[in-house]
Amino acid sequence: MAAIRKYNRTGDAKAVAIQESIEKKFGFVPEVFQVMGRNGDFLEAVLNCADAAGRGLDAKTRELITIAVSAANGCQYCLEAHRAAALLAGATDEEITAAIEVAASISLFNTYNKAIGLNIDLKAPMK
Repeated sequence: MAAIRKYNRTGDAKAVAIQESIEKKFGFVPEVFQVMGRNGDFLEAVLNCADAAGRGLDAKTRELITIAVSAANGCQYCLEAHRAAALLAGATDEEITAAIEVAASISLFNTYNKAIGLNIDLKAPMK
């Protein structure tokens, strides 16, 4: 259950219009877009940011990255939503699992390296 109020077509006029568009796509308004639905400018900005992120990557790659980040951040909602999107984009269960494995391994390294304060000695060469 959401810890904040949901605005299912009860926000400002812009938010309602965006939610109606979202409902046409999904058949309902997912809760994530309900809790963001008070302010149409905010909802529009979030959706525009998501659309702009990763341009130049194919949909499957974008979804696999999103799954990895969602797993590392512990967001079950995003993990499930983007697993569905990844499958629709042609990803296999094996690829989804592999993305989560990469997230888990780099999370381990990130935690370890932050904890011990290593000097950064592995760097890409400057052009």
